[in-house]
Amino acid sequence: MDQVLIDRIREATPSLEDPHGTRSGKSEATGSRFAELVGGLVEEVNAKQNVAASNAEGLAKGETGIMETVVSLNEADLSLRMMMQLRDRALDAYQRILRTI
Repeated sequence: MDQVLIDRIREATPSLEDPHGTRSGKSEATGSRFAELVGGLVEEVNAKQNVAASNAEGLAKGETGIMETVVSLNEADLSLRMMMQLRDRALDAYQRILRTI
């Protein structure tokens, strides 16, 4: 999950050498690509949370194995923690920018 997130962010943000993303040939604005990236990540985290809840319910009913449930709960937890870290870092960067203006 960590490397996938890092790769997606690198794809969505321009490099320092090409801050406007002109080399990539994409005409989308960086802000909209970042918004799409974050939106996709939120949907992914939500899906993992839903799977974990479904597996926990299935475990209570005896329909799902304990290992599958534990793995899905851990994936959901890690995904949520990663999203919270992304949020915290984005807010920190935003606050730093505001301080320099």
